[in-house]
Amino acid sequence: MKIAIQTLGCKVNQSESSSMEGILRDNDYEIVRHDDNPDICIVNTCTVTAKSDYQSRQLIRKAIRSGAKVVATGCYAQLRSEDLRKIEGLNSIIGNSGKHTILSHVQNISTQERASSIEVHEPSDPLSYKPYASSRSRAFLKIQDGCNFSCSYCTVPMARGKSRSLDTASVLRSVNNLVSSGYKEIVLTGIHIGAYGTDLKPESSLLEIVKSIIDSCTDVRIRLSSIEPREFKPEFLEYMKKGRVCRHLHIPLQSGCDNILKKMNRGYSSEYYKQVIHSIVTDYPEISLGTDIIVGFPGETDNDFDSTVRFIKSLPLSYLHAFPYSARPNTRATGLNEHVSKATKKIRVKKLLNLSRKLKYEYNTRYIKTILNVIIEGKSSKSRYYNALSDNYLKILVNSESLEPGQCIPVRVISLTDKGLVAEPL
Repeated sequence: MKIAIQTLGCKVNQSESSSMEGILRDNDYEIVRHDDNPDICIVNTCTVTAKSDYQSRQLIRKAIRSGAKVVATGCYAQLRSEDLRKIEGLNSIIGNSGKHTILSHVQNISTQERASSIEVHEPSDPLSYKPYASSRSRAFLKIQDGCNFSCSYCTVPMARGKSRSLDTASVLRSVNNLVSSGYKEIVLTGIHIGAYGTDLKPESSLLEIVKSIIDSCTDVRIRLSSIEPREFKPEFLEYMKKGRVCRHLHIPLQSGCDNILKKMNRGYSSEYYKQVIHSIVTDYPEISLGTDIIVGFPGETDNDFDSTVRFIKSLPLSYLHAFPYSARPNTRATGLNEHVSKATKKIRVKKLLNLSRKLKYEYNTRYIKTILNVIIEGKSSKSRYYNALSDNYLKILVNSESLEPGQCIPVRVISLTDKGLVAEPL
């Protein structure tokens, strides 16, 4: 039986899709592309914005039209199952807590004729070791799930539950298996990885699990996914300087205006964020730093937005991601006054994306004629180039005749084009 898995949203969803793929492959199911006539299509949905909701519904409907039996899972299925029930032809709705039992759901759905099933429970199951299978060149290892924060715009705590950590032994078992499978880079991911270990007995931390991985496995580089500004530890930089942790951090800001940060319930000021960023770059100037910005939060005036732009320009960032605020059901932010128009949010996002392009260009130019370590991701649309990603999160076009996805190789950057940095293998 052929099964396709389609994934929307964050790196946690990507990791969980890879775990579902690993479980199904271990039980002799064939994993195929969504356009390769699958018998069953699993759509791993996202609900972080209204656009994500729309994209989730569109993927589900497209899969149904293909003739496949369709399973919807993920955060949209967890929080908005009543919306999905309205989609005719959807066979099964599974919340986040049901992903680890995907095998039984697939076995059940393969014998169904028309009946549909719904299984949505509170996501509170402890994390455990899972098989992993993916065609990606880098592995995404979920070491944590859930969130104990209460940002006023966010539904993640409702969709993912309280913070839970994968125990140290299971993390190390997963890492060793991924390395044995040939992965040269492992991205440690979670909804709130800075909270890793606080629920374990004995208590641990993100810094401790990184140290344990480094001590137990020498032939892999570790990349940290998004980490909150209050949870950065200077010791991470020491591991970066030794080449064991990728010299790249993504530290969400969300707004450069203190009034908006307070409304968002982010728990820090712009000045605190600035001190964290400058302390990192002062210690390690080569690092790549990225951030997230939400524009058009309720009550954000033109002056507030301009303050955010000025604040970003004062920071040594390499790139930023900008998103328009999207009202999410059952969040405190939906009850705030002075909601910003879609047109205004669109203009503000465009301005920040233009700024991000400028930041990327400036950071990229620093690495012309330098040597970088890259992971080969696959063949570029330009036949003589391979797409690659450097340890400091630069997208590289490698000019070569024969490389394999997943290889970790040194390259020399020779130029910067409108398509990105171009390099040659050493």
